[in-house]
Amino acid sequence: MTDQQFKYRVVFFHQPGCAACNAMKPVWAETANVISEEYPHYAVGFGEWDVTTDDWAFCDQINCDGTPNFAVFGEDAKLLGLNTEGILAQSQLKDFIIGAIEKA
Repeated sequence: MTDQQFKYRVVFFHQPGCAACNAMKPVWAETANVISEEYPHYAVGFGEWDVTTDDWAFCDQINCDGTPNFAVFGEDAKLLGLNTEGILAQSQLKDFIIGAIEKA
């Protein structure tokens, strides 16, 4: 699937040295795989944002004030959901992402 084919994008905001972020990395990867396999019709792209090297001003614009955080964006980069709860179980992260997409 090429970049242009994604209808939704999910971003994992993290930073090096963040224990909670490191704990979420395998959960993030598993969730991305599950959603890609179970919901291919949603055409979801997954990416990561290192808040120490990427544009922190963007994080401020969407009220992403810590890590780990997860954001779901729709077409035209519209923010559909922001989860700032930190460590989540795989089922919680999946429910947040699918919920944000289905409410769009």
